[in-house]
Amino acid sequence: MRTKSTAAWAVAVLMLGAAVGGCAEQAEQSDRGPSVSSAAHTTSHREPENKPDSRVVEDDDNHTVLELSDGRQVSLRFTRRGLEAQHRRASDEAWSARKTVYETGTKPCDGIRAKAYRDTVWLAAGFGTYCRDGEEPQEVIAAVATGDLSSWTTDATKNTLVWPKVRIRDGGARVDFVHSSMLETTTLTWRKGSGFAEAVTKYKPIHPWFVGRWRATDGSQQLTIHQVKPGKRARVVIETRTGLRCKGSATVTGIDQHDLSMSNFKLEQGTRTVNCPPDELKYDFDVKSSDGPLRLRKIGNRPKTVLTYKRAG
Repeated sequence: MRTKSTAAWAVAVLMLGAAVGGCAEQAEQSDRGPSVSSAAHTTSHREPENKPDSRVVEDDDNHTVLELSDGRQVSLRFTRRGLEAQHRRASDEAWSARKTVYETGTKPCDGIRAKAYRDTVWLAAGFGTYCRDGEEPQEVIAAVATGDLSSWTTDATKNTLVWPKVRIRDGGARVDFVHSSMLETTTLTWRKGSGFAEAVTKYKPIHPWFVGRWRATDGSQQLTIHQVKPGKRARVVIETRTGLRCKGSATVTGIDQHDLSMSNFKLEQGTRTVNCPPDELKYDFDVKSSDGPLRLRKIGNRPKTVLTYKRAG
């Protein structure tokens, strides 16, 4: 028997107009980055959530029974073919015929998570060959049924977490499946009448101290770091100033002013050379004030500074 993740999947909190402050740049930055005092900040507001009004009446690793506010019940069960659902009007009536929600030959993970608001029911579940041995799922599904509960709309993703947060909005006409990390938030939205949309990932902004144009103190290269725009990955342009010509760009991510990391470098001019680009698995950037300096560091127990940059322009 698994330990129920009650805390993680507890009743959603009703939030009206809760503001989430974020340090996000408004539009593509000029070459000269703003100081921390003048950096643009945006505030987003969460839409009201509907508090689930269902209750779980049965629950184990393979089976969950949910009771809706109107007394109807929904039975969700893992089978050899995947995941199936049944429903009935009251606890003393016969179940409907089984309905396949998701068909797969992959073994299920532990448990089916489900809740409802009025007649909108959502579920999230995972499947993986060795999922019950502790490995990550290979398939993750989100599904929603509404009205008479006779049909389900399902979205399957290549994910590693079984949608840790789910929010019901607009009186049950919208369900958001949410996966957040320190660097990004991915939201899969279902809407009544149109079903699931493509999942959207929004990236958290980098620290504003990084943004701007930087020149290496040894004269070897120049960096231009752009926030780009809210929700998108920040970017860096690297350009040599001495020796072989090299110019290219990459995405950058970081949770504070000490660990800006680079990935997916694309060469645009010339040829790759020393630190153009630095090895993304071995190096990162840091800065300790709004005016710099910016440092390229070799990662390790004792990070070593390889290049130092000062603001330019």
